[in-house]
Amino acid sequence: MSTKNLKFTKQNKKIVGVIGASPKMGVTHLSLSIANFLCSALKKKTLYIELCDDSQLLAVVGDRQINFDDHTGFLYKGVTYVLACDVDEAMQLIDSWEGFIVVDFASYSKTNSIVFQRCDTRILIGSMTPWCQRNVYQIATKLKGDCMEDISYINLKNDKSERVLIKKEFKWNAFVRPIIDNPFRLKESDFEPLIQIIK
Repeated sequence: MSTKNLKFTKQNKKIVGVIGASPKMGVTHLSLSIANFLCSALKKKTLYIELCDDSQLLAVVGDRQINFDDHTGFLYKGVTYVLACDVDEAMQLIDSWEGFIVVDFASYSKTNSIVFQRCDTRILIGSMTPWCQRNVYQIATKLKGDCMEDISYINLKNDKSERVLIKKEFKWNAFVRPIIDNPFRLKESDFEPLIQIIK
């Protein structure tokens, strides 16, 4: 699939939210990959929101600080980052930003569910291995009252039976996690799986 043929329902704005069913699922890695794909491959003005208390990315982008619309951000390889963002600031950014937005959720809660509901593309990374399966069902319960529909589920392994189970159990679109070496230096072979996830 060519990036030229990729169409979005809202040409000038799209919000992508990524959450994990459990910790250490690769949420930040995938979020960074999507943001850099939107900016470098699709040439979209892109904002990355790190919705958390403490930033994991400050060491990467900290020396490129900018101010815009009363917000402090960082510019790195064309993407604007707002780090350690709270729900109120995230909602202000979503309302005011003219371009594409990727929201990296440190965790999902009733407090930040309002941000996830605003996302056009909602991605959940999970695993149905015995030690993680409970977390998938717990987050599915939390999502039921908010935005259970239109979830793209990313499973960590190429397990067809897991994707079938997810589709049957939750009616979610299920994809295999793309293996991307460096989210800041995407290769053309990384484009296809990212297109499938965000379209």
